[in-house]
Amino acid sequence: MPEFQERLTYLDKRYDHLRKMTHSLRKKVNELEDIMRLDNDEENMDTIQKLLDEIKREKQLMRDEAHIIKGELSKTMYNEDLRSKILNFIDQFECFWYDDNERRLAGEWKKIDADRKSSAAESEASSSMIGDDDTPSTSSDGHKPYRETSM
Repeated sequence: MPEFQERLTYLDKRYDHLRKMTHSLRKKVNELEDIMRLDNDEENMDTIQKLLDEIKREKQLMRDEAHIIKGELSKTMYNEDLRSKILNFIDQFECFWYDDNERRLAGEWKKIDADRKSSAAESEASSSMIGDDDTPSTSSDGHKPYRETSM
């Protein structure tokens, strides 16, 4: 998680840089508009051409910066998504591993879990039909449930 926060901080700094570049570009565009309102003599034409070249260069730098930010954000989000998937996998693996050492495959885990639920529903239905609560029943995994007795 700290790496994710560090990446977001880095992206925030790059975004601030992009905003500064945008502000600078706006100033140059305003300057260009002011010059274009003046007489179009030879000196102004050179200045206009220089400003246009600078604006094009800065515009390309801004595109590059935006592309870098987009790529970094995509990579950061992918890594965070991958990290959460790995953590979920580890959690499932630990549940699987510590529950019963004989089970090895994730597919078996889902099948066994579904079998447990269906057999638990069947045992509840059959125990309510029998009506004999004095005999402890065993669950589908072979463990006897805890039963409180009165003395």
